[in-house]
Amino acid sequence: MKKFLPKTVNNPKGFTLVELLVVISVIAVLSVIGITIFSGTQKTARDSRRRADVDALSKAVEAHYNSSKDQYCTANAGTYCAPVAAWFASGSLPKDPQTSADYTGVPANGATTYNVCATLEGGGTYCKTQQQ
Repeated sequence: MKKFLPKTVNNPKGFTLVELLVVISVIAVLSVIGITIFSGTQKTARDSRRRADVDALSKAVEAHYNSSKDQYCTANAGTYCAPVAAWFASGSLPKDPQTSADYTGVPANGATTYNVCATLEGGGTYCKTQQQ
């Protein structure tokens, strides 16, 4: 069986101050890198959500296009138009994932054009316009 060396000046037990500082520095650097990557990933995910919401709004509006009247959001056989929010399963319009604000450009009943837009955190805007 291997015998452990007794505690001496040449064989101290524990860590030196320099070793502890090196380990703490490495952990701090890795933490900063991880936080930076994580925040960038969150921005990208929110921008993807905004694009998907604008696409969903555009598709919902296009699905309610009345070609005989050349208008959006007109009911099939009358003048009643269900609110745009009723077109979604949640019963409300999609909202910006960070600010919970409505997207701009959702058409009103009888509109002939629309331009739904979202401002992206990565810069710029993402818009969908009428396709008819």
